Amino acid sequence: MKLKHLPHCLALSAGLFSGQLVLASDLLYWQDNSLSYLYGENFQRMNFNGEEQRTQTTFTFEHASGWAWGDVFYFLDYIRADNVQSRGSFDNGTFRQHDKDSFYYMEFSPRVSLSWLTGQKLAAGPIKDVFAAFTYEKGEGGPGPENYLYGVGLDWEVPGFTYFKTNLYQVKINNHTFFADSDSNGYATQLTVSAAYPFSLGDQDFVVDGFLDWRSPSRDAGTQTSVGSSIQVKWDAGKALFGKERQLYVGTEINMWRAKYGVKPVDGSDDRFDQTAVQALVKYHF
Repeated sequence: MKLKHLPHCLALSAGLFSGQLVLASDLLYWQDNSLSYLYGENFQRMNFNGEEQRTQTTFTFEHASGWAWGDVFYFLDYIRADNVQSRGSFDNGTFRQHDKDSFYYMEFSPRVSLSWLTGQKLAAGPIKDVFAAFTYEKGEGGPGPENYLYGVGLDWEVPGFTYFKTNLYQVKINNHTFFADSDSNGYATQLTVSAAYPFSLGDQDFVVDGFLDWRSPSRDAGTQTSVGSSIQVKWDAGKALFGKERQLYVGTEINMWRAKYGVKPVDGSDDRFDQTAVQALVKYHF
């Protein structure tokens, strides 16, 4: 490129970029980003001897946004597990243990509004909208999953709730460290419910939010029915201490599993790995 054309190219690029910003602002209704620190104990070790790991520290980035065409939710966990974290299978030689294991886990969940897509308002009674819902799950270390989810989502109008969402998915279980066969895959059905309920006690504001996942068993993937949930109870510390609402929260998260990850013990028994872990939580929105 000749240098004499550079100012014109820069001007053109700036014009295109500013046009993209205007377009994005027209499509983007709202967004929220947050960083969380969690520390807790009593997480299921899943090492087949009934013991529990000592502690776990989690750093989480979350993004949520609403668009003309639908919405997006994304989170990334970086986890430090202070324990002997056992993974794999005795049968195929992948069983191994790591002290103070660290791993990450992420989910990316876009939903496309069928009202926007069809140009028809798809609302009836308490149903506010219908969505084509998708989720990509990926972990490195720990259980090491990679799953693809697709299905139908509903937004509900429920008095008192900031939001109340349900998504019914077909799940393609693409990879899972705990499979007896490391190359196993299969299909399952999952129902996800997520909601947020704000309330006040005197001058203090609080919010309870979280999700619950129910997943059916998969014969091909060798998993059993599982239920997992994370519920956060948070105090609006930013408002109380600094006069800034909905920015800094302090509270707790309860992480519960019935048959964690749907994993079956390698001894072939019908036992399951259950968990109730309580964590301290600090969360900052920006």
